[in-house]
Amino acid sequence: MGNYKILICEDELISAEFIKETIEEKGFEVVGIAQNKEEALTLITLKNPDLVLLDINMDEALSGIKIAQQIRRLDLSCTFIYLTAFSDLITIESAINTEPLAYLVKPLDKSTLLANLTLAKFKFDTSKKLNRTQLNFQTESEIKSYYLEDISYIESAANYSIFYFMNGKKEIERIGISNVVSQSNNTLFRIHK
Repeated sequence: MGNYKILICEDELISAEFIKETIEEKGFEVVGIAQNKEEALTLITLKNPDLVLLDINMDEALSGIKIAQQIRRLDLSCTFIYLTAFSDLITIESAINTEPLAYLVKPLDKSTLLANLTLAKFKFDTSKKLNRTQLNFQTESEIKSYYLEDISYIESAANYSIFYFMNGKKEIERIGISNVVSQSNNTLFRIHK
């Protein structure tokens, strides 16, 4: 499942370790464990997780909801799932207002946790695909299309441009680097003449 970073915000160390082991068994990356609101906000800023698992009551009542409100207020890119022993209507309504991906009631079981993490990863991957930028280049003989997110860099070679991709592949196109830059609508820029 690699490249999907998860931060665990849980003040009970036994629960945190169970969650960490379960997540890592499935191949997700755990970027840290926070035991209180301050640690959580610091790790969210430093580690930039894709998903945060939030215990609703850590160091203070409703601290998980306060963390989620901060995530929303700062418009951070991570999403979150609540973990809590509380299933009362008032707590659930407070949680819903922060738009979580899920609300899991403790005690957690592996299958429920993994099902929700797999769904969260699927939503993450889908949103990344929807936000891709397609670049179209008119070469000498045809129009070629590439996704900006797939391109590592482009090298000039006389009247040709060599496209190097994130997956290690490369393609040579008969189009000058100046034309590549101008046709990219300012999404690319030159770092050398």
